[in-house]
Amino acid sequence: MVETLNTQAKPVGDFLENMSYQRLKKKLQEMVGVDFGGYRDEYLKRRMSIRLRATNTNTFSRYLQYLNKNPDEYSVLLNEITINYTTFLRDPDVYRYLEFFILPKLFQSCPVRIWSAGCASGEEPYSLAILTHKILGSKLATHPVTIYASDIDKDALSKASKGEYQEKQLQGVGRLLIDNYFTKDGSIYRVKDHVKQLIHFEEFDLMKPAAHTGLDLILCRNVMIYFSREGQQQVHMHFYNALRDGGYFVSGKAEILSGEPAAKFIPIDVKTRVYQKRLSNA
Repeated sequence: MVETLNTQAKPVGDFLENMSYQRLKKKLQEMVGVDFGGYRDEYLKRRMSIRLRATNTNTFSRYLQYLNKNPDEYSVLLNEITINYTTFLRDPDVYRYLEFFILPKLFQSCPVRIWSAGCASGEEPYSLAILTHKILGSKLATHPVTIYASDIDKDALSKASKGEYQEKQLQGVGRLLIDNYFTKDGSIYRVKDHVKQLIHFEEFDLMKPAAHTGLDLILCRNVMIYFSREGQQQVHMHFYNALRDGGYFVSGKAEILSGEPAAKFIPIDVKTRVYQKRLSNA
């Protein structure tokens, strides 16, 4: 009888822990305004477990109790979930394709509006702004370009908006680009104001419909690993709806389109993961 009770206890315990995990996701959405319903459960549980160990709670039910007594922990948990890693001009072949094929085509008309979705600490939107200045130069005065840069992590956005980086963070950026677009202050390299002026940083949850529409280009690279397959498709459809007809979308090299979005975008360059939005009436 004892063995039977022990055998039954584990499934019951697992069920209760899963219920606590679901309550934690719901509570997190209520407190920080981020919908984690489309995120991969295995990823969320792995990141959350770090805070469970750090707070010595070890179970989701105890961690919920801890959160009730320590509401500041919500922001710590959010930072743990939203890992931010990026570099300037990440994957040089992608930026070369943008520089020589996509951006010049877009800059034939104006204004041009670009979205860096999941911008983390800002390297991607600043890379786009640098390419924009490199291509247009003085023509920017008559060819307005706006780069929206969004993330759900407030701390990352705060760092991004400052535009301050260590030399090691500029690896892969040529000396000429550094001299033209950064100012050195001790060990800090600051993005120059004329580069920063192109970018509008904003807090945004990708599970929500896009805040801007009629966009010419969207980059969302190496972010989809956090989402479930259904969540990925929802986010990709948000991008589809945010783009103008014929607009471009760039994903991470290890990411693919599936479901409805796969039929909504035309692969333009498979290697660099550049897609074009099909015409609405096509």
